[in-house]
Amino acid sequence: MRILLVCNRYKQSTQLVAEKLTEEIIGLGAGVEIDDGYNVSTTSGCDIIIVLGGDGTIIRAARTYGSFGIPMLGVNMGTVGFLTKIEIEELHQPNLKRLLAGDYHIDERMMLNVEVFEDNRSVLSVSGLNDVVVRAVVPRMLSVGLEVSGQDLGIYRGDGLLVATPTGSTAYSLSSGGPVCDPALGVFVVTPLASIHSSKRPLVINGEHKLIVSPIESDETVICIDGQVRHEFRPGCRVEISKSEHKLKLVDLNSIPFFAGLNERLGRIENS
Repeated sequence: MRILLVCNRYKQSTQLVAEKLTEEIIGLGAGVEIDDGYNVSTTSGCDIIIVLGGDGTIIRAARTYGSFGIPMLGVNMGTVGFLTKIEIEELHQPNLKRLLAGDYHIDERMMLNVEVFEDNRSVLSVSGLNDVVVRAVVPRMLSVGLEVSGQDLGIYRGDGLLVATPTGSTAYSLSSGGPVCDPALGVFVVTPLASIHSSKRPLVINGEHKLIVSPIESDETVICIDGQVRHEFRPGCRVEISKSEHKLKLVDLNSIPFFAGLNERLGRIENS
């Protein structure tokens, strides 16, 4: 058994916890590798990934390792912890022994493939767990076009446009008026950002479709994937968004149903 520990290099507390956890895991007879944000592991020979931090650290780990199909346990050391399944205080024996023994439930989450083209040339291809956002760098109205598998949905005018997975439906999309989706669904949530058209409402679209977002009027506009990967969105660009063939496998030791824990997590946001 080999464990990959992923921690947040910007928080010394996660690195200290990683060092103590390494000793505990080795004491139980398993091997350990550490990804501190500087050196990314190949995951060769790793059976489980433990991510120490908040949702941002898990999103980075999902983008880096999600396609390998290795079970990933998110351990909350942040504020909200929508994606984490256990608190750091709980990750000791007997839970650590249960993890190494494979005594847990797997929660599969849809991921996105995002490809950016400039003049029909692919310039960026990346996976995402939460969302893709197209918006202006400075406060100004922009106009983008949206196609769904060749069907023209018209022009969206406002602050921008957001395409989220069910996992991302509880993030930026929710604060922009989008619906909360059951994470077991394989759908896109399309949420206009401050649209000037009352008819342009959030949409839930079958994940088997391909979405294309193109600029109409979009000076000083960026594409942002999961709030972490940015690329300039300029004339001649288009963004193609599709469902990834890979799903993120989240380890759940407590088997708490999504909707049973939803109000608690939303409450954390309001009180943070």
